[in-house]
Amino acid sequence: MLEKLNRKKNLLTETGSEIINGQGLGYVADMRYGLFPMSYNGCEMIAIYNLLILEGRHGNSLTDICSEMYKTACVFSGLLGSNVYVLDKYFTRHGMPVLKTLSRDRFFEYLGNCKYGIISFWNDNNPFKGVHTVCIEKTDNGYRIYNRSNRRCSPADYTTADEAVSRHRFMAGYCLYQPVNTMRPK
Repeated sequence: MLEKLNRKKNLLTETGSEIINGQGLGYVADMRYGLFPMSYNGCEMIAIYNLLILEGRHGNSLTDICSEMYKTACVFSGLLGSNVYVLDKYFTRHGMPVLKTLSRDRFFEYLGNCKYGIISFWNDNNPFKGVHTVCIEKTDNGYRIYNRSNRRCSPADYTTADEAVSRHRFMAGYCLYQPVNTMRPK
């Protein structure tokens, strides 16, 4: 029931199909996921949405992604955001081959063959500071992270993987791949 109420509100709130940076800014801050505004807990859904936009797959709105993933990923009605270990289910349901890893080094290896991915990491070494999930792009100069923080309205650029996310904070990573590619899941 809650996801239906949120869907109705989100459909009235959502205004575009552009990359989202700063989930605490603009229309997305007022959208709902579980019992909370997406400014609080929407990063996983925003990361999926941003990845699809960057990949040129404009078919699903943020509202659609939230509605679909609510039953699969939402933890305690959004109090703890989403389960970062099940985000691959969205891509699998939509026929998009995805590489999932819990190894930071393997993720950045995958990202070298894909252009975009999703990473989840602890905000700090203290688990009480929460988790954040972002969309990441491999660039010529390093890495670009979308929706890096609540109030940053542009992507953040990093030169190295260590700058983007340290080993001890990394939780999970996802990359879409093309089956015709030579890269295969290990």
